[in-house]
Amino acid sequence: MNAVAKGCIAAGLAMTGAGCSASATSTLPQLQFTQVGVLLVSCVLLLAAHALNQLRRSAVSQRQEALELLSQQEHRYRSLVEKLHVVTWEMSYPSLRFVYTSPHAADLLGYPAEHWLSPDFLADHLHPEDQRRVLDNLREHALSNQHQNFDFRLYRQSGDYIWVRAIINRVTTEEYEAAALHGLLIDIQEQKLAEQALRNSEQKFSSVFHHCPDTIVLAAADSGRLLSVNQTFEDQFGIPVAEAIGKTATELGLWVDPGTGPRVLTMLSSQTRSNVELAFRRADGSRFTGLLSARAVSINEQPVMVTVIRDISALKQTQEQLSLSEQKFSRAFHASPDGLLISRASDGMLLDVNEGFTRITGYTRDQAVGTSTLALRLWRDDADRQRMIEMLRRDGRVRDLLSQVTTAKNEVRQVEICTEAITINNQECMLSIARDVTERLEMEASLRQAATVFENTNEGVIITDSSGNIAAVNQAFSRITGVPAEEVIGQPMRMLAENAEDQDLIAQASESIKEHGQWQGESWNHRPNGELYAAWTNVSQVLNVDGSLSHLVAVFSDITPLKHTQARLDHQAHHDPLTGLPNRTLFEARLREALHSLAIDDAAHVGALLFIDLDRFKQINDSLGHPIGDSLLKLVSQRLCSVLRDIDTVARHGGDEFIVLLPCLHDDTDVAAIADKLLAVFRAPFVCSGHEFFVSASIGISLFPTDANDVNSLIKHADAAMYRAKNQGRNRYAFYTSDLTASAHQRLEMENDMRRGLDRGEFILHYQPKLDLHSGLLNGAEALVRWNHPQRGLVEPDQFIPLAEETGLIVDLGRHILDIACAQLAKWRGHGLQPPRMAINVSGTQLTGNQLVSDLRRALTEYDLPASQLELEITEDFVMNQNREAIILLDLFSSMGIHLSIDDFGTGYSSLAYLKELPLDTLKIDRSFVAGLPESHHDAAISQTIIVLAHNLGMEVIAEGVETEAQRELLREQGCDSIQGYLISPPQPAEAFAERFLLQAPSHQPSQPV
Repeated sequence: MNAVAKGCIAAGLAMTGAGCSASATSTLPQLQFTQVGVLLVSCVLLLAAHALNQLRRSAVSQRQEALELLSQQEHRYRSLVEKLHVVTWEMSYPSLRFVYTSPHAADLLGYPAEHWLSPDFLADHLHPEDQRRVLDNLREHALSNQHQNFDFRLYRQSGDYIWVRAIINRVTTEEYEAAALHGLLIDIQEQKLAEQALRNSEQKFSSVFHHCPDTIVLAAADSGRLLSVNQTFEDQFGIPVAEAIGKTATELGLWVDPGTGPRVLTMLSSQTRSNVELAFRRADGSRFTGLLSARAVSINEQPVMVTVIRDISALKQTQEQLSLSEQKFSRAFHASPDGLLISRASDGMLLDVNEGFTRITGYTRDQAVGTSTLALRLWRDDADRQRMIEMLRRDGRVRDLLSQVTTAKNEVRQVEICTEAITINNQECMLSIARDVTERLEMEASLRQAATVFENTNEGVIITDSSGNIAAVNQAFSRITGVPAEEVIGQPMRMLAENAEDQDLIAQASESIKEHGQWQGESWNHRPNGELYAAWTNVSQVLNVDGSLSHLVAVFSDITPLKHTQARLDHQAHHDPLTGLPNRTLFEARLREALHSLAIDDAAHVGALLFIDLDRFKQINDSLGHPIGDSLLKLVSQRLCSVLRDIDTVARHGGDEFIVLLPCLHDDTDVAAIADKLLAVFRAPFVCSGHEFFVSASIGISLFPTDANDVNSLIKHADAAMYRAKNQGRNRYAFYTSDLTASAHQRLEMENDMRRGLDRGEFILHYQPKLDLHSGLLNGAEALVRWNHPQRGLVEPDQFIPLAEETGLIVDLGRHILDIACAQLAKWRGHGLQPPRMAINVSGTQLTGNQLVSDLRRALTEYDLPASQLELEITEDFVMNQNREAIILLDLFSSMGIHLSIDDFGTGYSSLAYLKELPLDTLKIDRSFVAGLPESHHDAAISQTIIVLAHNLGMEVIAEGVETEAQRELLREQGCDSIQGYLISPPQPAEAFAERFLLQAPSHQPSQPV
């Protein structure tokens, strides 16, 4: 306001005041207003009103400017605050209701800002432990108008709580009816967590340090002086903490061994050490063993050694006790007769088993450990294992669980299982005891059955009391003994012993019952009517729990029929079932008895052993059948017995062989006379089922004790003498002589020579041609082995082939023959010749296994020969043996393209149904049928039959041993395909064979006319 305006206003006011005062002192009628005065007053009033109007407008303008500035400042303030990561808020009082919150409120608790404005929002989200404190602080601040901050917890929308710090100011404005609050909420959750972690860490350290069961020492790293120790140090060493601080362990006398302190300090200062075992001394002089571990650290920039000492005296003692306990457990574990096993509960993995487990299951420890019981299929029913685990979890243990287990041999055993839960390496495991109760259960079942069938069993049963008086008998007792039950009940059991045939046996039985608790045996007894019967009796004691006798149980059976049957069986066991003669077992027993009697007999007696073999019995048996052969053997046995003494023994040794024992002879002339009688019984014909035929015998004789004084040698010598009789023409007898033993030595020597001959290449091949009867051409050759012995010269096959087959050398010899034959074929082919198919004889021994297959494939490959170039000749006897392995080999040879021939056909017994199934290409008629041609009508009929049979089976026929033109002509007329024999050529060396049969043949033809 300017000065003029102010002066006008002041003048106006003064005038007004003066006028008012005048009017107060004068009366109205006295007032006189002139126009000038009125005009002056009006001017003054106008001026005053103008001035007031100016003042009002100026004030309004200033106020508007102030409000705009305030609004701008408030906007800047709000914008600044809302950009901070804190929540600004305003709250009314006394309702304590939020009227404003900044946008960050939604981030703090997860609720939108508008939710904060709802009534009781604050009270509803305060932590129960902070609610009263926070509300009281807010009300107190609203009344005191003091600046305040405090911390409390609010619940988030997620359900967890958060620590916040509230900074509060009190305000009073025209907008509120009463005082209002505003301030900030700051998230201090991480700060609180850090503070809590720090407090926990400090508490843990303090707790660990002072309450640790191990001694903890903080010592200066350079001097080893103790800076701090825990309470355990004082308890362990008996030295107060105050006395220990500032001193070294050596000064405190903690070391048992002098000089330990500096050495340990040097060791610890160089590196971190753990579990160093040392001896320590307490203040009272007692000692203990401790494990020392140390590490160098820095505390307040000072190097400090943190050392921990653990008293392991108890541990050492415990370890010793544990070791002893483990030894005891291990010994008990592995020595237990029951099966013990430790397994993992989760999967049944076996951690350890004992020998009892092995005996029950049959699995070794190596097979079981590391394998699951389920993998071993130990449980016959896997549900039993699950049932055991459920019982273990429910009751804490398993007692007498009956189950079935399957052994390694797939046998089922009954076991009772007891199981305890144990922990091994923090894993739930089970210690199980398995007791094999198979026999016990069977016994219990038997006892139950015995109780059920007591009155119905066929065995007699006697039950006595502890005094030996009969308490009960069953019906079978009366039936077997013939004594009524009422006559024996209450009577002493010894009354029954009076009926026994052998009283000494009764005494032995009583002694056995007293000593062993049971007796069983056979006895003969009399019934009241005097009839004798045999009984098998079993008497057993039944004991009380304390071991005293409760009663006796006797079970007996009437074995009289069994004794008669046993006598018959004994006869059958020692006699030939076909002829009724003593068998070899009984004969050897009688021979040993005769040798013993002769050894103690002072008289000059001799004994003889005769080995009898029927000549050509096999032909009769094979041609007429086994029933006819059996009938013949019976007739022969009857005739042999008819000419011998009662003290002599005729036995069937096997097959068509008989053996005779002649004891107590004067000299060998008696033996010869008896041998003549035995040969004489074969002169008359034998008639069996309408067939009449003559049979002769060859007899070998050995004398005792002249030739030998033991069973085996006598039989062996008699057998050797029998073969001499056969070699001498059959139907005769021969005595054993020492030269037979020499012959055996010669055979051994020949065997050795054969082995050396194979190594030296002494065995060579000769080749015999085969002629095609229709074309007259050579169509084959047979390789025949000869032994070019350095001393004996050229040895024929019949002198060494049987020995080779007997000793097994035939396999090596056959391989040698195959190589020579294939090499010769390859040599001929290499010279531009075309040799015919080569036949090689194969022994039955060679047809065992796959060696012959390998040898054939190797030879064909090595000498570059086609398989069709070879033919294998196999004897009829072996082919008819029906050896499946050999038949498979024959099929394999046929599939390879090798020809197969059956040799010596007609000398064996062939099954035509079986013969037609074999992959044979050729039948070779044996020379024994060809030799009688053309004169013998029987041989002609046989050869004709063989030819027709072979052709009908799709096979070719070759006859061997052809020596005359008449034989060749007859065979050609009968339809025989080929012949072989001296008529064409004897076996020739390779050079002679090639010169005669191969060199003259044109190069395009395999053979030439002969």
